[in-house]
Amino acid sequence: MDKRTGRKTAGAREPIANVALPSYSLQEAVEFVVKIKRANNLKERTISGYIQNMNYFIEWITERYGEITIREVTADLLREYVLWCATDKEYYAGHPFKAEYEKGKLGLSPASVNVRIRVFKTFFAVLHEEEVIDRNPAVNVSLLRQDIDTIMPLSDEELRRFMKSPDQRQWAQWRDYVIMTLILDTGLRLGEICALEKMEIDFVKKSITLPASKNKNRKSRMLPLSTETARLLKQLIAETERNFDTTYVFTTNYGEQLSEKTIQKSFDKYAEKAKLGRNVSPHVLRHNFATMAAENGMSVFHLQKLMGHADIATTRKYVQISEGSLAEEHKRFSPLTRLTSRKKGPQS
Repeated sequence: MDKRTGRKTAGAREPIANVALPSYSLQEAVEFVVKIKRANNLKERTISGYIQNMNYFIEWITERYGEITIREVTADLLREYVLWCATDKEYYAGHPFKAEYEKGKLGLSPASVNVRIRVFKTFFAVLHEEEVIDRNPAVNVSLLRQDIDTIMPLSDEELRRFMKSPDQRQWAQWRDYVIMTLILDTGLRLGEICALEKMEIDFVKKSITLPASKNKNRKSRMLPLSTETARLLKQLIAETERNFDTTYVFTTNYGEQLSEKTIQKSFDKYAEKAKLGRNVSPHVLRHNFATMAAENGMSVFHLQKLMGHADIATTRKYVQISEGSLAEEHKRFSPLTRLTSRKKGPQS
């Protein structure tokens, strides 16, 4: 007897529609993209930014829709998230040392929202290129419009008050004063300051040489130092070495590498002490460096090199010419001034 008698058989095919392959969870997709970015030798700082911003997105999704797969993310979902970031997200939520600033304010700035949009556009583009997803939901999600001149530098008077705020009798506050001076003299980024090591300073030539690995555009950069800044750095290193064995120029009271959050927290405190009525970040002082150097006559090409910008258009965004400077330049170069200042010839 045939053992197959009476058993179910497959004859004519009856296709089942839309049998999908298993899909990554959102967290698994992040891990996949991070692995690719590391293989492409992307900087850890940039990768950390991807992870942080995608985790913000995952947290938002999970709170509203539960756990979904990467293939379930749609353009509408992304736009809903963008709208929430721009209008409903609590300002400075998750930043304990800024919790008191502008309490009750909702919505991130367009610049901050655009950072998140750029991250998930890159994220989904990689997944699409790697055929993890068959459509890219972020391809038509647009950046928010934002004003170009979003960060205004301090006026000379505000800057003087701000730099007088640290109590230089206290080592940590004096260290912060040295940081202020260094930014205004070189335009260094906050991350570059935290990572600055003693071997990168040449006190004979009075310069700092940052290796390509520490620069955003992966090119080494040489920064001249004024005599006063070089003296302050030498003094700081000598006082630090008396207490700690470290390669870093800037440390905490315990000899650990200084963090960006610690510096920002201190700057906020000094701005409040100086009664400036605004937050002051190290990035604001970087804008001061660019603006004041340009007003003093530095060419935008030299400024671009010092600031480590790959694109000169980025450098131009940092230069916020003051109204007083505009008025002075107008007085010097207005064609009407030239015409009206000419001596009249003898009358016939």
